[in-house]
Amino acid sequence: MNKLLPLALSLPLVACVVGSGTDPADDTPGSGSQGSGSNGSGTTAGNHITTNTTWSTAKDVTAELTVDPGVTLTIAAGTTVKFGPTGSITIQGTVNVQGTKTQPVNLVPSTTAGHHGGFSVPMGGQLTMAYGIQVGGGISVNGGKITVTDTRMSQAEGDFLVVGAGTVDVSYSAIGLEPGAGTDSTHCDMHFGGSGVTIKVTHSNISTSSYGLMLYGGNAVDLTYNNWFKNTPYQIETQPGVSADISYGWFDTPLPTAVGGSTLTATNISMNRLPATVAGPR
Repeated sequence: MNKLLPLALSLPLVACVVGSGTDPADDTPGSGSQGSGSNGSGTTAGNHITTNTTWSTAKDVTAELTVDPGVTLTIAAGTTVKFGPTGSITIQGTVNVQGTKTQPVNLVPSTTAGHHGGFSVPMGGQLTMAYGIQVGGGISVNGGKITVTDTRMSQAEGDFLVVGAGTVDVSYSAIGLEPGAGTDSTHCDMHFGGSGVTIKVTHSNISTSSYGLMLYGGNAVDLTYNNWFKNTPYQIETQPGVSADISYGWFDTPLPTAVGGSTLTATNISMNRLPATVAGPR
């Protein structure tokens, strides 16, 4: 086992937090999202989803939308959700994105190369996503829980996965693009801060941003079996007091080092990129 010992870094601490809009809409600009029903028709309360709802047809989210506590929004396989520039979804209940390999769920901006507020998951909220393609807006976790598998994420306006508190489990996914797939606007694929966090990001590709990870909060963070590539200038930047395990991964640059008071544990680092059966969407 190698424990990568401190090396002081002096770059300014830059963070770009996922934003949100104000007045959400679903089917019709300016209206609240609909309640229960396979196409989203039913009970409404202003800009809130107030009863269990399934989206199975194309939807537009033109501003901030809230899924109320105790309420589940299901987004069915093959559905496309388009977010306007101020579109976002705050999850106080549950959002379940049920994509499949042949019918992913597309979560995309309403305009080419546009950005949006993405998902915000405060205390009590839960996001579960399988086979999603999320472009243009990220995920902010502030006390809630997310479980993401087989999902492709890119093109945030700032940082993509921002965690201040809560529980995060991401696996077999990709944050960033493959080489030759274009330029990713994301500043930092992942930004972990705060306290009271349980974070696991494994078997995934972390790529094509200025920072693969700003590790500014968290202990015993599980970052095993990941491919890290095309993150310039840093794959991982740390602050004192954090710790993470980056074992069994592959880095296209020399291994990252940890600042004083932080620890990165690295064992069995691969000399070659991990194959798709081990890391990345399946």
